[in-house]
Amino acid sequence: MTRLRLSPARLCRAAVLLALVLAFATSAPAEEETGRADDLPRFLSLKSHLVNLRVGPGRRFPIDWVYKRPGLPVLAVERHDQWRRVRDHEGTRGWVHQSLLSARRTVLTVGGVHTMRRRPAPDAAALLRVEPGVVAAFLECEGDWCRVSLADETGWLPRDALWGTAPP
Repeated sequence: MTRLRLSPARLCRAAVLLALVLAFATSAPAEEETGRADDLPRFLSLKSHLVNLRVGPGRRFPIDWVYKRPGLPVLAVERHDQWRRVRDHEGTRGWVHQSLLSARRTVLTVGGVHTMRRRPAPDAAALLRVEPGVVAAFLECEGDWCRVSLADETGWLPRDALWGTAPP
């Protein structure tokens, strides 16, 4: 039986290589963040300050729209490799690279001005007045009310005041 002898430098390089291999093997793939094909449709949010919405799934397709609002919720409806076909709150559809999307759930307030409440009830104490077009972190829904986080406050808004939640 022959023994393999490694110099300290080779042993160090081997250890670094092993650490890199293990790091990549145990890290979740990027698609875990934006979902698999069978997870669709699903709400995601925009990760970047500039997100190109393309007419097809690839960089060779023309840009149809540019979003400049990180956190904006979108509904992913289709998947092609590393691209997701999304729809926004206005119904605009197009393709976005998965690296520009986040699984962090957000909602967009729609309609008129709404009151964020301390509890999920119309007579609960008011916390904030929320105008349409405000993006908030989505936490959960209970019936017709959804719990959100906004401006260092956590409270409840009516589900029909929000875009980015699944119907009850």
